[in-house]
This record gives sequence, structure tokens and C-alpha cells, in this order.
Amino acid sequence: MLIDIHTHIQQFSDKDLDILINNSRFKNIDLIIAAGTTLTDSTKALELANNYNEIYAAVGVHPQNIHDESTDNYIAKLEKLIQFDKTIMISEIGLDLQENSVDIKLQRKFFSEQINLAKLHHLPTAFHVRNAEKEAIKIIKSEKINEIKSVAHYFSGDYQYAKELLDNGVFISIAKPFLRDENLSSTIKKLPLDRLVIETDSYPQYFKKNRTRWTEPKDLYIILEKLSSIFQKSKEEIKEIISDNSKYILSI
Repeated sequence: MLIDIHTHIQQFSDKDLDILINNSRFKNIDLIIAAGTTLTDSTKALELANNYNEIYAAVGVHPQNIHDESTDNYIAKLEKLIQFDKTIMISEIGLDLQENSVDIKLQRKFFSEQINLAKLHHLPTAFHVRNAEKEAIKIIKSEKINEIKSVAHYFSGDYQYAKELLDNGVFISIAKPFLRDENLSSTIKKLPLDRLVIETDSYPQYFKKNRTRWTEPKDLYIILEKLSSIFQKSKEEIKEIISDNSKYILSI
């Protein structure tokens, strides 16, 4: 079973989604998680999941999108989305420190609250961290994220950060950046295979003129090939291990 544990495919147009679904089915991608970034986007992810057998929803508020729309009573609104069978994860949540980012105190609050939402409902979570690794480790420790299954989405950190994540029970999700980043590839080579999952983080890439170059769930196979190379194991063996990890996280 091949699982794309983190995407934003609910943001594709109907035409581009049809292309993506056909490509995914042709490549035998078994399950795709569509992760929300706002309440509205999370609702769209769930609506999409209800229309396709292979798609499941993750709901949450992304740190960069906290001010995109009203978040009054947002936890209660997320809880309504959690009631549906096809919602199987809390995501995308986390911390993001860039120029013009949302105030870090507010980000911390949302991150902590959504971890606790996941704990309350016994759901796994996938979180985003950019330029805030030390802050993130403090929160995942204080909120005891090790009490649930969790994933560090789109991992691009160093070995020390990876080790701290692993020590706190977090699985590490590998995406396409390590295909071209040798330092990242070297870090991933040091990690235990039984703690890795894979993703494409697919979203509409209108900045790419050639539609065939858009990242889609079908590209999981490129990631598998690279993992096969650096771990010196067959692609089928890597696929089985990664699939077992994903199924464990999602309880499927």
C-alpha cells in the first residue's frame, strides 16, 4: 500500500484534479491525505475526501494562515469536521518564522491547542516547522506529543533536529527536496527506516508552465527510488517498510 501522507490536492482546479487522480491511479497510489490550511480549506479537503475512495482528510490551521479568515471558536469548528469518518489526521499545524510571519506567541498558542485537539480525539498529527526548530521541540515536549502518533512534515533539517524529533516519538516525512540536496540526503541516510514516511506536499504549481512538471502523488515513486539507493535496499522492500509505517500512524 503506497500512501502520500501529506498533500494539498483540494486546492487543485477540477480539471487539474482529474489529471492528478488519473495519474495517481495509473501509478497505483493507494491513499492520499489532503491537509487543510484554514477552516475553509479543511472543509474543502473533507468534501474532496467524501468524493474519492482513496482520499482522506486532515484538518487544521497552518501557522502562516492564522489571519486568513476568522478563527473564532476554531477548535469547536475543527471538532465538527473531525466527526466525519474520512477525517483521520490533524494537519497542517506548526510554526513558521519568516519575514511578516504571524506573531510567534499566537503561533505557539495555535500549535499547542491543535496538538491537544489531536490528543483529545486520539488522532495523529502532521506538523510544519520552518526556521523554528528549537521552538517546535519545546512545544512538542511540553505538550507531550509522544502520547499520540505524529509526523514532521516535509523534513529539511539537520541530524540533531531529526534525533530530537525521533526521541520524542515523531516520525519523519521525506519529500522531493532530498532528491537534489546531498546534505539532506546524508542526514536521512542516518535515520532508521522504520521511522520514515513519504509525501509529495502536492499543490497547484501554476508557476510551472509545463503542467507535466507539477508535483503530484505519482512522484512518490521517485522518492522511493532515491531511498532505495541511499539505503541500498530494493524498492519493494523500502515500499513495504514505508507503507507499514504510514499504516501504523493512520491506524489503517
